[in-house]
Amino acid sequence: MSKKSFTQHPLSRRQMLRLTGMSAAGLVLAACVPAANTSTGDAPAESAPAADQSASVTVFNSGGEKVTAVYASAIERLHEEFPEIAVEDLYNSVPSWGEYINSIKLRVASGQPVDVIYVAIEGARELIFQDIITPIDDIIASDAEMQRIVDLTEPALHNALKGPDGATYFMTREWNNMIIHYNTEMFEQAGLEPPAHDWKWNDFVETAVRLTSGEGADKIFGFAIPYFNFGLAPWWHTNNTATLTDDWSDSNLDDPKMLDSVKFVHSLIHEHGVSPDVAGASPYELFQSGRAAMTGAGRWPVLGYIDSGFTTIDITPWPQMESGTTVFGSGGFSLSKDTSVPDAAIEVIKAFMSDETQLAFTNLNTSLPATRSVTDNNPKFNEIPPSAHLFFDSLADIKPIPSPANFAEVEGIFMRNMDLIMGNSVTPEDGLNQAHTELSAAMLKLKERMSG
Repeated sequence: MSKKSFTQHPLSRRQMLRLTGMSAAGLVLAACVPAANTSTGDAPAESAPAADQSASVTVFNSGGEKVTAVYASAIERLHEEFPEIAVEDLYNSVPSWGEYINSIKLRVASGQPVDVIYVAIEGARELIFQDIITPIDDIIASDAEMQRIVDLTEPALHNALKGPDGATYFMTREWNNMIIHYNTEMFEQAGLEPPAHDWKWNDFVETAVRLTSGEGADKIFGFAIPYFNFGLAPWWHTNNTATLTDDWSDSNLDDPKMLDSVKFVHSLIHEHGVSPDVAGASPYELFQSGRAAMTGAGRWPVLGYIDSGFTTIDITPWPQMESGTTVFGSGGFSLSKDTSVPDAAIEVIKAFMSDETQLAFTNLNTSLPATRSVTDNNPKFNEIPPSAHLFFDSLADIKPIPSPANFAEVEGIFMRNMDLIMGNSVTPEDGLNQAHTELSAAMLKLKERMSG
């Protein structure tokens, strides 16, 4: 690449107003751009920096050692083209998205610089509501490379990270879904054909029963339940229901279909005996050790399969009740409302979203790229599992994990009551009734907070 200098694009009036505004939650944010011209109401044009003027971009990011290495390579490529852009890529490992968002808010409130922010869908609405990030539709429209990346991104993924106002706040980096992983060798040993792509809940139970054998500590289970909020969601979606209403504004736990779905999951342990108790059980350890013939996941366990030499696996769509709708979660990069170097920040985002970076992430075997094209004819993607194309095929019938601005609270309420249900401390009816009461109150509190 030839070395270039970057130029500042004038901010639109809408961006300028957001960049000079105050947080809706009352956080005092530093104003890092000139105020709008009060005589015209328009933002003044910014002059392009000299070719040797440097810009420092701070990225609030998330990821482990291998993810860090991928971004380090992207930064090296960026420096070949823009040697004057210095990048501080801050990695934050926190146990939950709620704590991750709180870390971002604390950094912003304390006046520390942040220009580019990565977050998963679980935290996107809170960043938007807190007025920490800014829409980038105008930037995309004026930047050919940004537009190319958006055009290549799967529409369902791009749209899921939009704000309630329909504005684009994120460039989607990656995603994961929930799909059934099964042990092909155990299926063959049980005389079973691979599951049909349109199999039903009753087919699933019959298959799981055939794959279950033994007793006590030696028992082999047909299915290890992925017991976490995201992992359970396909059971709700394939029954055309969810924990929240379609607009994520109210509890939907009083829907009879939710009760039917929870009862079905409960029955896998307590009626059919095809799944182990969820308390303390790791579905992926059970699956990889041959103690369970099936489980549910996205692409994230594949790296572990490869590292351990576990290759007798494939994937198939989630079994259906009323539909084949599964669930996905995604994540991406946003532009801080308070950045003083928006164009340099956009160049960093483009480097992190480039084809080379997407390919590198694809080869990590931990998530799915936002652009399907980098998986075409890619042996690292298509070898394990053999039906890897089904990951992207699932986008034809899929919904994002419900992710309101109070996601952490919603998830906590639901899973705490699910624990009581799955542990037989309460009936599914009583557990969901209690969860519905708590969740309804939490969503009302959110509405009051968002209305000011």
